[in-house]
Amino acid sequence: MIKAELVTGNEGIEILLDSSGIDELIDYLKSIREENDHMHLIVGNELSEEPSEEGYATIKHIKLIYID
Repeated sequence: MIKAELVTGNEGIEILLDSSGIDELIDYLKSIREENDHMHLIVGNELSEEPSEEGYATIKHIKLIYID
């Protein structure tokens, strides 16, 4: 599981990962580096759809970009 949340009223995000999510994120990062490319993580596909708790807002899209 990979989930990203915006802390309401704050400038930070929290990325929540279980063991499987860590492995997936490592694979995504390796892939964009090898391909010299980018990847979109979207709620319902790569990102968890679990609702956020009060005081947090689910981030619905993350774009990972490799910069050489």
